[in-house]
Amino acid sequence: MLERLALAAIFLSLSVRAAQAQFERTEDMRVRPPEAWQPHEVYGLDLSLGGGYLNGNVKSQSFSGGLEFDWKPAARNSIFVQASDNYVKYGEAAVTDKSKGSLLYAYALKPHLNLFLQTTHSHDKFRSVKYRMTNTAGVCFHNFLPGGFKPLMLSAGLTPEYDEKSDGTISRDFRGTARATFAAALTETVKFKGDVLYMPKISDTADYRVYAETFFELKVWKDSVAFRITASDEYDSRPYPGVTRNDFGLSHALVVKFAK
Repeated sequence: MLERLALAAIFLSLSVRAAQAQFERTEDMRVRPPEAWQPHEVYGLDLSLGGGYLNGNVKSQSFSGGLEFDWKPAARNSIFVQASDNYVKYGEAAVTDKSKGSLLYAYALKPHLNLFLQTTHSHDKFRSVKYRMTNTAGVCFHNFLPGGFKPLMLSAGLTPEYDEKSDGTISRDFRGTARATFAAALTETVKFKGDVLYMPKISDTADYRVYAETFFELKVWKDSVAFRITASDEYDSRPYPGVTRNDFGLSHALVVKFAK
């Protein structure tokens, strides 16, 4: 029954994709922590793709895509890659134009302790971010409590940041990063996951960003195809002039998974 409902929702989502895609966002500061990935012996690859076209009373075009890749070259070493793009155009005006690529390396120091290095590169036209690069080094403490939340992860790191606005203004800041991630299996076919990230400027903690995301994932076919509904919120205490402090998004995607 759940599988039939999921398929119906997928077909419905294709028909309204162009109308909803403008609310989607791309988190620009982070890769999902290693503990939140599906464990694979060698590698894993998830792909998502969506789009839409309307031509009539309303003319619009939309595209969104995502890639997640993890590779375990040695017992204690893991590499993770995430990339996504989202573009929506109504008539002659682009209303969404966001893209991101992230690379993370993790080293398992102890059973519940990882060291990590991360680099993220992003573009977000409507937050006036022409190009943003962040590099983070830190530690993450994970799965340290018994119970139904797997993974449960806390991490902290230092994050130098390079930021170029759409008007060409360049800034270089030094931020801290604190993060909490959790996940739980609600049923055999439904998972619930959440992620919260807090990034204050070291020299002025009143200048900070908060990213929060939760999603439900419904298994459609075995472990290979899933339907995902995501709610996300992004808050910047000191956004660029003309940019609002808060962005909320609700999106959906059909996810196809390959793994070994």
